[in-house]
Amino acid sequence: MKNKMTKNITIKDIICSRINFLENNYIFDKNEYKHINKGELEAYREILIDIELITIDEFIEKYVGILKNISKKLDDEYCLDINECERLSGYNNAIVFVLSLINPLYEYELDSNMQS
Repeated sequence: MKNKMTKNITIKDIICSRINFLENNYIFDKNEYKHINKGELEAYREILIDIELITIDEFIEKYVGILKNISKKLDDEYCLDINECERLSGYNNAIVFVLSLINPLYEYELDSNMQS
């Protein structure tokens, strides 16, 4: 991606860059964030497949649905262990990040919709 023109950067490029950072960064203790990172990596890899196969509307519908399911699970966190909560939080954060790249309003609309 280093030699690519900035105007040609895609969401796929950004996601791949995030994956690379999570797998290779030296800034954060990987062990401390391993469950959060695991969730983020799972989401990013699933998203990379979906961005090749489905429309934006289908993508948004699918991932907003996933976020609602995650929100319910986290609300019932007494059923989950801490590692699972962290993994789901990472998964959630990755989805919100990508949806906000599509439309920054999603970051705020999702937050208010999850509370209702």
